[in-house]
Amino acid sequence: MEYHLVWVLILVLLKTTTDVSGQVVVPSMNPLAVGSNVTLNLVPQSPINIGTWSYETTIIVLFYPNGSSVSTSYQGRVSFNRSSSELSISSLQLNDSGRYTVQGMEPVLCAVVTLSVREPISNVTLRANATDLVELNDTAIFTCSVSSGTSLSYRWLNDSSEVTASDRVRLGGGNSTLTIVSVTRYDEGPFRCEVINGISNGTSQPIGLNVSYGPSNLTMMVVPEMTIGHTAYKTGSDITLSCSAQSKPAESYKWRFNEAFLNEQSPKLSLQNTRQNQTGNYTCVAHNKVTLRYATMTTMIKIVEPISAVSLNRDGKPPILDQSFTLRCEVTGPVDYIHWLMNGQLISLNNRTFFSTGNKTLVINPIQFSDNGEYLCEAFNAVSNLASMTFKLVVNFGPERPAVTSPDIAMTGHIVTFNCSASSQPPSQFSWFFNGSQVATGSEYETGPLTLASHGEYTCVAFNNITGRNSTVSKMLIVVEPVTMTIVIALGSQPILNQTFSLTCETCGTVYSIHWMRNGWPLYANNRTDFSMNNNTLTFNSVQHSDNGDYQCSASNPLSNMTSRNYRLIVNYGPERPVIMSPDIAMTGYIVTFNCSASSQPLSQFSWFFNGSQVATGSVYETGPLTLASHGEYTCVAFNNITGRNSTVSKMLTVVVPVTMTIVKVIGAQPELNERFSLTCDTAGTVYSIQWMRNGWPLYANNRTDFSMNNNTLTFNSVQHSDNGDYQCSASNPLSNMTSPNYRLIVNYGPEMPVITGPALGETGHNLSFNCSASSQPLSQFSWFFNGSQVATGSVYETGPLTLASHGEYTCVAFNNITGRNSTVYKMLTVVEAIKSVMVKRNKIPISSDNLTLTCDVTGRYDTIYWMKDNLSLVLNNTLNSDITISNNSLHFSPVKVSNDGNYQCVATNLFGPHTSPNYKLLVNYGPLSVNISGPVSVVIGSVITATLKCSADSRPTSEYGWKFNNQSMLGTGPLMAVIASLENAGDYTCVAKNPVTNISMSKTISLDVTGHSPAPPFQSRVGLMLTALLALSLCL
Repeated sequence: MEYHLVWVLILVLLKTTTDVSGQVVVPSMNPLAVGSNVTLNLVPQSPINIGTWSYETTIIVLFYPNGSSVSTSYQGRVSFNRSSSELSISSLQLNDSGRYTVQGMEPVLCAVVTLSVREPISNVTLRANATDLVELNDTAIFTCSVSSGTSLSYRWLNDSSEVTASDRVRLGGGNSTLTIVSVTRYDEGPFRCEVINGISNGTSQPIGLNVSYGPSNLTMMVVPEMTIGHTAYKTGSDITLSCSAQSKPAESYKWRFNEAFLNEQSPKLSLQNTRQNQTGNYTCVAHNKVTLRYATMTTMIKIVEPISAVSLNRDGKPPILDQSFTLRCEVTGPVDYIHWLMNGQLISLNNRTFFSTGNKTLVINPIQFSDNGEYLCEAFNAVSNLASMTFKLVVNFGPERPAVTSPDIAMTGHIVTFNCSASSQPPSQFSWFFNGSQVATGSEYETGPLTLASHGEYTCVAFNNITGRNSTVSKMLIVVEPVTMTIVIALGSQPILNQTFSLTCETCGTVYSIHWMRNGWPLYANNRTDFSMNNNTLTFNSVQHSDNGDYQCSASNPLSNMTSRNYRLIVNYGPERPVIMSPDIAMTGYIVTFNCSASSQPLSQFSWFFNGSQVATGSVYETGPLTLASHGEYTCVAFNNITGRNSTVSKMLTVVVPVTMTIVKVIGAQPELNERFSLTCDTAGTVYSIQWMRNGWPLYANNRTDFSMNNNTLTFNSVQHSDNGDYQCSASNPLSNMTSPNYRLIVNYGPEMPVITGPALGETGHNLSFNCSASSQPLSQFSWFFNGSQVATGSVYETGPLTLASHGEYTCVAFNNITGRNSTVYKMLTVVEAIKSVMVKRNKIPISSDNLTLTCDVTGRYDTIYWMKDNLSLVLNNTLNSDITISNNSLHFSPVKVSNDGNYQCVATNLFGPHTSPNYKLLVNYGPLSVNISGPVSVVIGSVITATLKCSADSRPTSEYGWKFNNQSMLGTGPLMAVIASLENAGDYTCVAKNPVTNISMSKTISLDVTGHSPAPPFQSRVGLMLTALLALSLCL
């Protein structure tokens, strides 16, 4: 009846669990090794009231309310956890691989996982068909096998690099074989195969290939190398040819000369003291005896005699302009080609330059000046080049363009030198002729002292003895006498403005021309100035001031000239434009000086008159101390005794009294903002004008500022702050002025805009200060009121220690005793109760796995509390703090763990901010855990006297230790036990570790084996010795 019910439940379950709820099965490991265990977990965990676990189509376990049934074939190998629905299977075999399904009816779910059970890999072996191979000829085949293992995958390595398939590399047999077709030298390995099946792996021993190759990459080096520009070696050279190739095994060498083998079988061939008959092709032949391959390389070696001498000579007549000229290059030794150079540059063919066969002769036809220069020829062959000495080519020509340099005219008694020159190569020879008769030879001819008979034509003849040509040039010489005197003389009366005046130039000697100068500049005729026919007389028709200056005349001929000394012309005139220099106005008590001047030549004479009466003579008149009677007209009369003329000028003098006082005064009341206010300027003395200034700058009327008629009163219709400043008035006349001292205007106003600065919030027991200020002139006086009652005077009010009764409105009244005004401002103060202390307290000693509560004890009113750990805010939603909760002002650990160790603080806040407790250092007590005994497990009698056992345990605080022998009563306390090496002391030693705070005890037992022979003391002696040793160890500790 029971089995029928089971099958009914299974059928119902299978039919109703088609829906998948999103849960999955997660194995503890997959794949798995044969013989291992596995646990299949349902994620997320979910208890199933009715359901099954099955393998493929076989039911493993059926579970239902209050019971479960395991299939017979799985009994003893599986366990089922009802609370988590996990299934554990032990001793897995290969046939356990497959699909595992959990199905549930309460709740409805279905989840599947596939397990793979594999046999571990062992004994990975690698074999090769052959290891000695020839490059590009042979194929390498590797086979990888294992002694045991399932679900295998293979990986091939060449040294440390993974081998992958390519056109030459093939993988077969599920990658268990590796084939390399046409192996190369880079396939030598070593090769390994690596086998993996998810639960284990193994790597074979390496196999290396010995690949023979070559010879390849054959190279030949010739020493010495050919020099740049040369294609052969000089006779007598020592030449070494070296051959090398890549080959395995090493290659052998032979050498051929022009296809005939030489008696040389090394990689080097030496040619000593070479001759021309050793020119030819040299071939290196390399051979590999394993690969049976050959490689050859050939080079051409050419041996040539060097050039020993080169000379350059003229062929025929010298070079003459516009004629043909030839140069010949003569060479000793073999020649490949010849270069011609002019001034270091290669010569190229043109319509005047020709080369003969082989370039040995250079012909220039016709030769020109541009052909002048330094010529050389350079001969070349394959091993050498040599240049001739320089041949300097200078083209002969002329004479051309003869010229005589000498004066055209000369004075009697002088010696004249004639110089003749002509363009010619080589230089010309010269002959001199005077009026047709030869007088000298050479390029220079000197006459001797000249006379008038020396006048005439002088001829020079130039001759070139190479070209056979001559050329003639003539020069005319004129002989004259010198000028010896010039002087300027006045004709008639003195020069007077607007009258006629004449100057004459007297000379001595031959004069070709006369020139007149004024102030060093040439003088020319105009509508007032005339010159006589021969220029020796200068006449001014109406002499003017502009004619004043230094006059000279200059007489000259082509070879000499003379200039007269200066004649200074000064035109007499005047007096004109008389002027009096003096003040127009002066102060009483002062002395005035009058200066009179007039334009006149010569200077005028002066007379002075005051109000019609003569008072003085001379150009300067000084009055003496002035009085008001000194006022009047002063006249100056100027007279010229040459022109006989006079001229008069007058000047009016005004006498005044100086300004002696200015001061600014206030009219009426003190200045008050927006009120009328006036200033007046008091003066003493004659005042022409009054000016007002503010802060040193001129002051002008505007819509608020007025001046009285004579400017002595300044009125502000509505005085403002902007009118503040230093005021002055300045009184003046034409000769004096005075500025008053500063009057500082400060406009009284206010109080305005009163302000209270101070906190709006206070804590009981604390003092607060309020500051009151207002805009006012002069400064305000202040009174303080609290809730309508006066409490203080002055701008600062300090409350004293606050109480809750200090809450309320604080009023400041500002008063100006000049303006008679006051102004009021209010400030509301809120007083809250202060937080006096914050402390962290615990409910009991913290022991691991126990619950613990930390309480934040706050004295005073607070709004919120939060917790901190190690100076950071405590976060409760992470994995580390998942067992911590907060309720009201307490922090609960359920349970407390060692990971909760740290510095804890609580923070209480009110309107004034946070108040933080001192650190509470939480150290969680735990243990003992992991009790261990270290020391020998066997001793030999006689090798040691005592054996020391040491006990340790992980514990906070440190554990207390006790020892038992063969589970008898305590032998002693402390972590160390010293046991005397005797047969009676062999047995079980137990260490009991106890934590004095957690009251937890844990023990550990070790067996001590004692071998050897010794007389055994009585049991009481053994115990005594053990206790003595324990006491000694305790004292050492």
